[in-house]
Amino acid sequence: MTNSQSNLNSEQHIADILPLVELPERKVPSSERTTFKLNTNPAEAASPKMDFNVNHLTGTETTREVITFVARVRELKVGLGITDDERMAQFHTTVLTLLHGSAKEAYEVAAKEAATERREELAEQQTETWYLTHAEPTVAVRAAKKKTYFDAIPEFIEEDFEVGLTAICDQLLPFQALIKVKRYLRRHCHKPANMTIRQYVSRIRKINEHELPLLVPMSPDNQLPFDEVKELLFYGIPNRYRKKLQEMDVDMTNCPDYATFIQRAERVEEAERMDSNSNTSASASVPKKNKSSKSSNGKGKSYIRNEDSPSGNGTKNCIYHGMNNTHSTDECKVMQAMAESKKSSSGNTTNSSSYADKKKNNGKSYDKSVTKKEINALVAKTVRKELMAVSAARKKATREANNVEIVADDPLAAELALDEELAGYDFSLLKEENGMKVDTTTSEDVDE
Repeated sequence: MTNSQSNLNSEQHIADILPLVELPERKVPSSERTTFKLNTNPAEAASPKMDFNVNHLTGTETTREVITFVARVRELKVGLGITDDERMAQFHTTVLTLLHGSAKEAYEVAAKEAATERREELAEQQTETWYLTHAEPTVAVRAAKKKTYFDAIPEFIEEDFEVGLTAICDQLLPFQALIKVKRYLRRHCHKPANMTIRQYVSRIRKINEHELPLLVPMSPDNQLPFDEVKELLFYGIPNRYRKKLQEMDVDMTNCPDYATFIQRAERVEEAERMDSNSNTSASASVPKKNKSSKSSNGKGKSYIRNEDSPSGNGTKNCIYHGMNNTHSTDECKVMQAMAESKKSSSGNTTNSSSYADKKKNNGKSYDKSVTKKEINALVAKTVRKELMAVSAARKKATREANNVEIVADDPLAAELALDEELAGYDFSLLKEENGMKVDTTTSEDVDE
């Protein structure tokens, strides 16, 4: 494993201790949860009751679940109204019922050792005070007096309870969890894209004010100061947010509280939201351009439909009338009439009937009297005729330069010369003259 991979894994492990995005709450069966009936006002016994659930702790929970248990047990003590040392022993027994496995062992051992050490120290102090006011007692009398004082001292007090909770965190939480979480907040805790500024600040505040004090050594001094939190919040938002704040001349360095920071930072979110809405509306108002589509003519060749017709906008394309909302090339009455007149003038009825029979034999039925191939043939022949008239002068000059004589009575030679001329002609030039694109398929290709 490379150093970079090791660093990434280490950073991910640190982020997993107290992640910014909370995981969904784990469903706990009723056998692993205890419900207490607490007064809404612990100082008044007649106040309404409420249910207070505490999940059991086994030692396999995440860091957030462990410190949540610690916080819930402290709330339970307040809800039960335990303010004196006399009832702490009973509460200690209640806490033991909520613990299992390594968590119970750590709490019980640490609390018992702390209680025993405290009672022995107090008993020794009281014995020394008694000794100063009495004559030289024997060792047995001194020991009996110390035992009397020891038994009179409360068996369990709140300090012992806190020692037990600290032992749970020492046992179950990662090593140096407080240092690692602070380093994660300062270096890697950036705002996710799907989280708003307000949510981001709220999550950082919860970690700093409610969860860091529950990490070892459990103390309010574990929190980061406000100035440091404000700095990590500023550098936790995206770079484009910081640039926009500078462009908007918004000063984030002198925010007196979190509410002011949120109000100033949310200006960027509002600006981005407005830009996004304007871009969306602008893109919706611009009509989409139809892409050039190609259709096969059955011979492996294709013609390009005219999508840029000067006739205007529309949903259908006709190579004669351009874009319109009424008909396509196949449905064009003008093109069909031209094709019909061409067929009747040439007297080529046999080819038409054989073509229909051929289509019928393929199991397809066509209601249209004019097909795509016939329209293409008509367009090709029309173009050839127009080109002969337009390029007459250029052909004459070419023949004279090459000393080539074309016999007018020789139709084959004239046809070959015309094919040679059309071979290098750019058919797209007709677009400016006729406002349409044509298929370069020849009539010979269609007649085949």
